[in-house]
This record gives sequence, C-alpha cells and structure tokens, in this order.
Amino acid sequence: MKLRIAPITVLALGLCAALLLTSARPGHAVCLETGQVAPDFTIGDIDGNPVTLSQLRGKVVLLAFWASWCPRCMEEMAFLQGLYTGFSGELEVLAINQETQNLSATHVAKLKEEIQGLGIEFPILLDKELEVWKSYCINALPTSVILDKEGVVRFVEPNYYWASQKKIKAVLEELGVNKP
Repeated sequence: MKLRIAPITVLALGLCAALLLTSARPGHAVCLETGQVAPDFTIGDIDGNPVTLSQLRGKVVLLAFWASWCPRCMEEMAFLQGLYTGFSGELEVLAINQETQNLSATHVAKLKEEIQGLGIEFPILLDKELEVWKSYCINALPTSVILDKEGVVRFVEPNYYWASQKKIKAVLEELGVNKP
C-alpha cells in the first residue's frame, strides 16, 4: 500500500520546521539568556486592559507562556496560583496565552471559564499578534521566565516537569521573595 502525501501537507510541515529553526537558537526553546534585560511589551489582558511589563519594575515577575490545550501548562497554572497567593504582593505572575491569534469571542469566554474554574487570580494576557512570543522566541509549552526587580532574566525553563516547582521556588528565594 502506497502512502500518498498531499503537496499542501509537505508545504505545511516545511513551514513549521522553518519557523522552529529560525525563531530560536539551535538546541534552545527560547532565545533569552539569564543576565539580559527582558524585552518590554504591552499587550491586553483577557478583559482587554493593557499590561506593560516595564511598569512592574520593582517586583519579581514570573512570565508563564501557556495554552489551554496543553496539560502540563494547566498543571503549571495551578502551581503558579499557589505561588501567587502564597507570596502576597512580592511576586507578579503574568500568564501569556499562545492560542490567542484570531480568537473568537466564544473562545475567549471559554478561556475565562477555565481560568475561573481553576481559581486563577493572576493576569491572563492575550498575545493576539504573538509579538511577545516572537520577541522571546518561545518554542515549547509551557515556558517559565523569572525576572528580578530590575527586569533582568534570572531563570528560563521550557517545559514543566517534576523538578520545575523546586527550581522555581529556589530562584524566587534567591531573589528575596518570601512567604508572609
């Protein structure tokens, strides 16, 4: 039995591969490095309010790149809510949603429902044009980035696995974020 692959499928796979190869350094799922100042951005939250990263200077910020269809992302979101609540005011968490390009109002409403169901209280940002994703060269979900109070990258980790929680907590402790 011969396998037939449509030319459009080959083209689509080629474009995906090209995007992955050109958007980050080889062998890396993100182009940020510890010690560099994080690129600034302004994008809307799930309610349409603008959020600017540089306005959070003076606080430790955790950027969580995620999508609702990603099971590990949803695990990380629950963990991050615990941190956000536990570190009252010392830590800002911004969850930057990946699936927002050309989102319908129905899908945004579904996202809001899922977020409320999880008890998420930190801001959910909708990167509709994928500008932040491109400037941070995100190629894996979830990806966590921790910035110090000056906006300098102190931690970058693509994916979320059994050791991620311990690593994130250790970096926050190093940055002086303490539970009340």
